[in-house]
Amino acid sequence: MAGQIAARRLRAQRLIGEPFHSAVDAVRWMGAVQSQDYAGGKWALGLRSRAVAAAIDRLFDDGAILRTHVLRPTWHFVVPEDVRWLLDITGPRIRAGLAGRYRDLELDDRVVAHALAASSKP
Repeated sequence: MAGQIAARRLRAQRLIGEPFHSAVDAVRWMGAVQSQDYAGGKWALGLRSRAVAAAIDRLFDDGAILRTHVLRPTWHFVVPEDVRWLLDITGPRIRAGLAGRYRDLELDDRVVAHALAASSKP
């Protein structure tokens, strides 16, 4: 039984069997792939899609895969179309967990509003 469970997990993770067609498909299927260590994150995508490091770098450079703190204060690869809904469900918890750090850095609502206004100017 334990061997069957392990095999199912490996297959579901696409570590055995048919790989994903692309690294983007792998990220989309997984929802998010931890990439705190960029090279390790690329390796995880390459194992699941047979993509080489340079191809994954190009996807990242082109914006097909994003690397962001969407799930917690740890880097993850996600696809652009998933960022907004992931932030909607995880953002409040992340902000609450970082409240003390924001106070230490003096990042209050006024500073955040100023930064948002400055970043939205052409």
